[in-house]
Order: sequence, then structure tokens, then C-alpha cells
Amino acid sequence: MSTFATVADMRARFEEPDLVQLTDVAGVGAVDEEKVEAKLASADALIVGYIAARYRDVRNFAGNSILKDVACDYAFSLLWKTDLPKWVEDRRKLALDTLSRIAAGSIKLDQGTEEAQPRPGQILTSGPERRFTRDSLSGY
Repeated sequence: MSTFATVADMRARFEEPDLVQLTDVAGVGAVDEEKVEAKLASADALIVGYIAARYRDVRNFAGNSILKDVACDYAFSLLWKTDLPKWVEDRRKLALDTLSRIAAGSIKLDQGTEEAQPRPGQILTSGPERRFTRDSLSGY
């Protein structure tokens, strides 16, 4: 079972005939859920590899809508055995770019609530709120 997206998520995101065409090798006219699950597992591994650089416990982000979309788009691109259509390639590139931005910290999955771990020799202080900010000085 994949962590970030399910077969139901794939069905909601992509057309059923596309999924059948890409997975139904036996010719039964249905989505081969095992193949989709395998591709979702590959997408999970990729996602974990990217976001583990920024977050300690990546499994806390199961159900995150950003990661669900990334997992679905990347897994869908893996289902293709031939050259990807432009729209699939674009979604794949966007998914990888999103993961890179998450790893770099420009997209936050936890809305900035994860606390930094103390380091040896680190000194933390607290003080009053800043008086001069971009908002308070915007008219000058």
C-alpha cells in the first residue's frame, strides 16, 4: 500500500479509459490495480527521497494534497511504455520540480510548524516583537 496516494486517487485524477489502456495487458477491460500500486510505490520512494532532506518523519505527510498530486502525476508517467505525451511529460516535470522546491524549503508541507532540533553549542533567545517590519514601513 502506498503512503501518499491510492488507486482511488489515481482514478479520481485521470480518466478511467486511460488507466485501463495503460494497465490492462490481459485484455479484461479493467484497471490492473497491482500495476498502478507498483507505480505508486515507486512514486512514494521518490517522494521520500526528496522530502527526507527537509523533514524527519515523512510518513506524517500521508494524505497531504500536494504530495498526493505529485505521487499521482509521477506514477501515471511511469505507466507509459512509450514516449510520454507532452501533457504527461509536463505534469511529470512539474511533480519533480515541486519535490525539488520542497527539498529546498521554498514549499512547506507543515505550514512552518516543525521545530528545529537543538544543535550542540546553539544559543536561543527570545525578545519583543519587531517594531520595524516590511508591513509597518510600507508607506515610507
